[in-house]
Amino acid sequence: MQQYKSIQQFDELMTSNFYIEEVFDEIQNEKVDIPNTDKNKIMLTLEENLKEKNDFLLSEEFNQFQQLLVISLITINFSSDDPFFRHITMVVKTIKKAIKKRLIQDINYFQSVQEYKNQQSTLFKIFYQDINIGFITSTQQIKSTAFIFINKAIVESFLNKKISIEQKNERARLTLSFFNISFQKELNVQQDYKTQFLRNHKFKNEFIVINEEFDKQKQSTTYHVYKPMDDQIYFVKRIQLQDIPINVTFQDIFNTKSSNQDNLTIQEARILQRVSHPNIIRLYDWWLESKNQQLFLYTQIEYCIYPGYISQTKNLLSYSYFYMNPMPLEQKSKLIIEIISQIIGGLEYLQQKQIIHGDLKPESIMVTKSITGDIQVMLADLNHSYSYFQDMQKQFKQDLVQYKQQCLQALGVLLMHLILTFPGEPTLRNNYVIKFSNYDIDDSLCEFDKWAQKSVKNRHKEFSFFLYKNFMVLAKSLLKKQQFHELHEVRTFIQNKQFDHLLV
Repeated sequence: MQQYKSIQQFDELMTSNFYIEEVFDEIQNEKVDIPNTDKNKIMLTLEENLKEKNDFLLSEEFNQFQQLLVISLITINFSSDDPFFRHITMVVKTIKKAIKKRLIQDINYFQSVQEYKNQQSTLFKIFYQDINIGFITSTQQIKSTAFIFINKAIVESFLNKKISIEQKNERARLTLSFFNISFQKELNVQQDYKTQFLRNHKFKNEFIVINEEFDKQKQSTTYHVYKPMDDQIYFVKRIQLQDIPINVTFQDIFNTKSSNQDNLTIQEARILQRVSHPNIIRLYDWWLESKNQQLFLYTQIEYCIYPGYISQTKNLLSYSYFYMNPMPLEQKSKLIIEIISQIIGGLEYLQQKQIIHGDLKPESIMVTKSITGDIQVMLADLNHSYSYFQDMQKQFKQDLVQYKQQCLQALGVLLMHLILTFPGEPTLRNNYVIKFSNYDIDDSLCEFDKWAQKSVKNRHKEFSFFLYKNFMVLAKSLLKKQQFHELHEVRTFIQNKQFDHLLV
């Protein structure tokens, strides 16, 4: 463990390489006033639009157009009494803005706005009947799928393009992705009976990729996908299996006792598909595919983001930075207790299933809104977990004590992040924890306050670490392995606010 000669030396290190993200103002709990809409007028509008669509489909002009699918992820302060027709009209306006932006600004297809307006009616057609608005099942975020008609002369300018549009008057942001709906599915090639359990081409045939991220360290790719079959959004993770031969058989996969990493990864996918808890991210499906003489494991995972207007954050680190940092004391304290209680609930469930999460940190905890609008956190990155089977029960009991201590220490670190999340690389954040563990608590809080004033610009105007001293004392106790031995003890402690009983 690295030691520092002085607090000043540590402070210089902590403030030297920070990256501060720009934070946008948000009016908390602002509700957009929605005028009462005449239902008869809406029905008349829809009827006229349908007639216009039918006339278009029967016209010679129709042959000049190609249909595209537009998937929109909508970030808005949504209320249960918002009329969906309002959202449909908003999607139509946004698609029109996106097309205009692409043709005028991005590729300079038109030299002027007036030139674009003169030809607009020949460029695209959008009809209300072809737009579907709905919730993503795992979060409160709403989405839209729209089938629009684009003139074949410009269709290549939109295929597989992503365009973000902000509707300031609606306080909404929409990210639109354009896809060709007439894509050719790959046929399943006749396989040897030994490898028929491989579900080749399933990924390409069943999903449309909206975005992808490659993790070089883990040699895995995470795809953000849309599944037309159920009109839903998911994450799909693909991991290349290095140590399993391409001619693997059903028996090799399902009956092996091999402990190489690839086989353990597959075993975990099989186990985690049976895991069901509100605070653990759900694994819907897993399968194997072979491609170019390589074997890949695919896992279809619950889509989980926090659909806030400031930032669509995925994990607890970014959520606490953008949303919790500006909160006043009472609001943040209640939220900290709720978040820690949910995390403990997920960890206890995994322990009951004899599954150990080996990488508990803010980045591996997802944040979303439940359909009731309440915050919901979910343990993710369970590919870092490992479980024990019947012939390893003794080893599990030996490791369980050590694992519980690691969980308690991780909760201590999480508490510190929730009180005030600071930017910077993980190494710098680890140094922050080291300092807190090694110095007197009052000295640490005093120095942290000075540092926060310099470096964290989106904190609440009356923020001070001393306001959260009870939580910081609890964090120090967890880091030092004092007071607590079981997770449920911590949950009971914070829910009952028994901070005066801490022994530090």
